[in-house]
Amino acid sequence: MSPEVYYFSGTGNSLAMAKKIAAATGGTVISIASVVGQEVIQPRADKIGIVFPCYLAQLDGIPPIVQEFVKKLRGAEDKYIFAVCTCGGYESVDALPTLKRLRRLLSYKGAELSAEFSIRLPMNNLKYFFFQTHDHEKMFRRSEVKAADISRRVTAGRREKYRLPKTLFNYFMTPMYLLLRNFYVIDLRQKAKELIDSGKRYDELIPLTDRSIFADERCNGCALCAKVCPVHNIVLEKGRPVFQNRCEMCMACVEFCPQKAIHHWNIEPGVKYRHPEVTLSDMLEQSGAREG
Repeated sequence: MSPEVYYFSGTGNSLAMAKKIAAATGGTVISIASVVGQEVIQPRADKIGIVFPCYLAQLDGIPPIVQEFVKKLRGAEDKYIFAVCTCGGYESVDALPTLKRLRRLLSYKGAELSAEFSIRLPMNNLKYFFFQTHDHEKMFRRSEVKAADISRRVTAGRREKYRLPKTLFNYFMTPMYLLLRNFYVIDLRQKAKELIDSGKRYDELIPLTDRSIFADERCNGCALCAKVCPVHNIVLEKGRPVFQNRCEMCMACVEFCPQKAIHHWNIEPGVKYRHPEVTLSDMLEQSGAREG
């Protein structure tokens, strides 16, 4: 049976990779947002793919919606499960802890993460400028090659754990990430407008980061932000977006706002990045909305 490739995406990176892998393996692409509301998620295919962006690997790395998806999986104990995390920062040191945590989550369900992969693509969070590269075309070309290689391995049923390449850079960056952990905790609490000594966990803070999002005077009430949000976190009240504290921090509302009106964490609004192969229609399909 062909693979079922589940994905979560904010600005298109993970969706683009999921589509490439599904096309190459004869699989089906399924939005995690479209099924996570079910009480139980029971894939029918023998091979299951999970493609998602890596968030704050220093703290957890797995978006809350993906964690919820895994917790609801049933009947996956004997299936071949592969994961692909797309990374905007330092791919190797971001992917290693993220995939390790996903492996652990699946083990709680009696399932095994059979194969683990990562793909580096442009980052959509410009606050962390030191991770940025402007050579997007080079990254896109490399991601094509990587997706094709992953597809071949999945088709062959290869089993492999993610390994950190033995480079001097990785040798120094791994302990550096541990040192940066407190910085990211404080930063996340500030975005969530929580006290610095708040005891809330990563998965409790992420939904509250929308407390730092707002629309400026350019907003014309078109409601596209509400439609494109994969978790329906935005409603319009008196023609203005109001956030419901279940944010996934995916940036879709920022990147797809036609008026460039949405400010995310006091960063200048407007399109910073979205994958060129992913259209607005693709993103609306993820959230179950329609254009117009």
